[in-house]
Amino acid sequence: MPPQTLRYLQPPDGLLKQLNVYTEEKFEDEEDLRERSLAHFRHSNEGGDGEEQALEELIRLARQHEELYPVMVDTLKRYGLILQRDVDP
Repeated sequence: MPPQTLRYLQPPDGLLKQLNVYTEEKFEDEEDLRERSLAHFRHSNEGGDGEEQALEELIRLARQHEELYPVMVDTLKRYGLILQRDVDP
């Protein structure tokens, strides 16, 4: 149940505060993951042949964030399908 819905049920202020803190930290963690991934990709591209290492690092980071991993796998599969369509006439 989202915090907005809980407000209508008048839960304790402590619960609302904890939910807000959790939400803020979740967004901060996601932003940190994005920044670390971008930094890693930039660093890998400077080296030339770091594509496989970059992909492995991205997958490793996504596994650390359980809710992101299935989304990432699905996204990579979709990219694969798009690239396959471009290769197959």
